[in-house]
Amino acid sequence: MTTDTPNVLYAVEDRVATITLNRPDALNATNDALYRELAAAIKRAGEDVEVGAVVLTGAGRGFCAGADVKSMNPNMKTLDRRARHRWILRDILQPLVSLEKPVIAAVNGPAVGAGFNLALAADIIIAADTAIFSQIFKRLALVPDLGGMYLLTRVVGLNVAKELCFTARKVGALEARELGIVNRVVPLADLMPEAHKLAREIASGPPTSLAMMKTLLNKSSTSTLDQMLEYESYAQTVAYITPEHVEGVLAFREKREPDFRAK
Repeated sequence: MTTDTPNVLYAVEDRVATITLNRPDALNATNDALYRELAAAIKRAGEDVEVGAVVLTGAGRGFCAGADVKSMNPNMKTLDRRARHRWILRDILQPLVSLEKPVIAAVNGPAVGAGFNLALAADIIIAADTAIFSQIFKRLALVPDLGGMYLLTRVVGLNVAKELCFTARKVGALEARELGIVNRVVPLADLMPEAHKLAREIASGPPTSLAMMKTLLNKSSTSTLDQMLEYESYAQTVAYITPEHVEGVLAFREKREPDFRAK
């Protein structure tokens, strides 16, 4: 099944939803139309019981070059600008981070500004050797948006995050892996096959426990040990009573691969 819209492509195969930013002539720079379609695609993936994992990528030579400077309106009223920003955070960033399905960002080229932070909102980043990351906001006299100041510090630590934001320097794929931004670096030709292979592996897992794992791991950086142990106790109790757990135990005893579909 494939559904194409002008700015975002959405396709599902083998329980993996692929969301592709589709403004290749602009290196997939964001504008309001793209944001609206991206919000709809994230919502659709979250609601589709046939989707077990998501791959987020960009068409053409880039992942996402950040905000489309050509579409910026310097005369927009302050209250309108704040409302727009809150809409983007509410309908895109928060749903993507909290999506109860693992998200893999397949970064094929420049991931700049909001594009960098969109990739950080994923659970796993696989980068092509052509990928470039930059918190470019300083050059436009702006501050990192799309959750960047929250997400980046949790990935690389406070001091490195400050350096990347204060300098706006470009980081190549290999350095990004050394900094912990990227999980894997692969040749460009292998990027989508590798991303889909990993996504299929994840999507074949038990949806309920994967959803709880992601939710609790996201909470871990802002929770106390006591809170996390309480969350863990609750989640494990729920996991034990799911049909997925029953299937997992049976498969282990029967020495076969578990089938968690429609459990």
